[in-house]
Amino acid sequence: MKLASPSEFLVDLKQHRLPKERYIGELYFQAHRGTYTSQAKMKLANRRCEFALREAEFWGTIARTIKGHEYSNTTLRSSWLSVLLHQFHDILPGSSINKVYEEGERTLNSVIDKVTAVANNAAASLVGKSNSVTVFNSLSWERNVLMDLPSGPEFVTIPACGWKTVSAGKATRKNKKVNNKAVKATLNTLENEIFIAWINQRGEITSLIDKATGTDMMAGPGNRFCLYKDIPARFDAWDIDSMTENLLMETDEPVKVEVVRSDDYLASIRLSRKIHDSSINQLISIQKNSHRLDFETTVDWQESHKLLKVSFPVNIHSDEAIHEIQFGHIRRPTHRSRPFDADRFEVSNHKWTALTEEDRGVALLNDSKYGISVLRNDLKLTLLKSALAPDPTADKGVQKFTYSFYYWMGSFFTSNVIQESYELNCPLMQVPGNAGEESIFKLSAPNIILETVKLAEDGSGDIILRLYESKRSYTHCKITTILPVAKATQTDMLERFLDDIAIKRGVLKLVFRPFEIKTIRLTLS
Repeated sequence: MKLASPSEFLVDLKQHRLPKERYIGELYFQAHRGTYTSQAKMKLANRRCEFALREAEFWGTIARTIKGHEYSNTTLRSSWLSVLLHQFHDILPGSSINKVYEEGERTLNSVIDKVTAVANNAAASLVGKSNSVTVFNSLSWERNVLMDLPSGPEFVTIPACGWKTVSAGKATRKNKKVNNKAVKATLNTLENEIFIAWINQRGEITSLIDKATGTDMMAGPGNRFCLYKDIPARFDAWDIDSMTENLLMETDEPVKVEVVRSDDYLASIRLSRKIHDSSINQLISIQKNSHRLDFETTVDWQESHKLLKVSFPVNIHSDEAIHEIQFGHIRRPTHRSRPFDADRFEVSNHKWTALTEEDRGVALLNDSKYGISVLRNDLKLTLLKSALAPDPTADKGVQKFTYSFYYWMGSFFTSNVIQESYELNCPLMQVPGNAGEESIFKLSAPNIILETVKLAEDGSGDIILRLYESKRSYTHCKITTILPVAKATQTDMLERFLDDIAIKRGVLKLVFRPFEIKTIRLTLS
């Protein structure tokens, strides 16, 4: 044994001690599972900061390039540093004292306000004065958005990585007349052209029938709230013990269900209930031509040493669940055949977790919930945890979050689970004024995600694109841009040169390995 610096160790490892075999699979940490959930407001603020910074980088870069808008590679630096600081443990994991969260939530909400203003100001520089509204979409695929115009609701298609101006005065005539009552809500159903969901008196989804095939996607009541006693043996805010799932509490309080909206575009019901010492209000909604149910949830959480999950048992047989991680996904067992499998009774995910068969699948999407358990066919998203140490007030008070149930027919590769999860987390931006219609970037492969558009860190004014392959598939992809690109190069993630990329008439041709991340530098003429 020898005490040495990290750099000395790595040099020695590279020269003499490289292992002959490589470990394949997840290095799962068999403890501190509660950190995926503790301090929900901090985790929501973190998620919102990440997407707000993405928007500000995207539109700041585009506005500077097209309109000379005042924006530089340092505009958002202090905001990024604040977010990165708060991702340090024990802040984001939720295992700090109360004072940390008083300051941290205030700081991150200030970051959200600041960078949202940067994005809005950049977008505003792209529009001219008008009574119209321009809708901006930073995602790399077309999006259909339901807008409530003065003349009534209307679906509008917004181009990929671009914008579209919508008249504020009247809806498009060809879209105005739709199938009467194609979307509708009653006290026990939510229905659109694609599926009908049956809802019991407790606001639980007892059946979800795909109209094209007659398949019921549910194997039991979904959207079922499960409240557990949660008293970890060692570390209160850090841990969820394996025994917790055996400590389910009775929650038979009455539930009130009412219809909120039922028209040609949107149907929603509201459920209100007590659960132990807390109260839950939830808006369950579906839209026209959608495979998704949204559960917009407000909880006045007044529990101590309790854990709240929401359960969706589904009619899918799979030995593995698919969990999103950054720039890809990982598959984990849905059984406990071996000790290592049993240890993973609570795992982390980012925006979604899915169960699939070869020709269909379901996914739970979220806007801020990182903990989930999947046993056989039951997805249980962890919503709230109420530790008493080191913060005795952890998560007490009003909590707001949204999760969604999405299903599809066909293979996982052909599903829109990636797009749906991004759309849940990345709302479209609306700015008064007229900018016509434009798409800055178009991608030919839907499994390639344009994650980032930003200015180069070296201050050159070059544009950096960061893309990744999301479905574990070897993929050819064309990127088309309207920007006057004189040169394109591939770099590493520190934006250092690797290779030239041919570009002709604004088109780049790229080849991605499964889950590959590519960083592209565009030099403008």
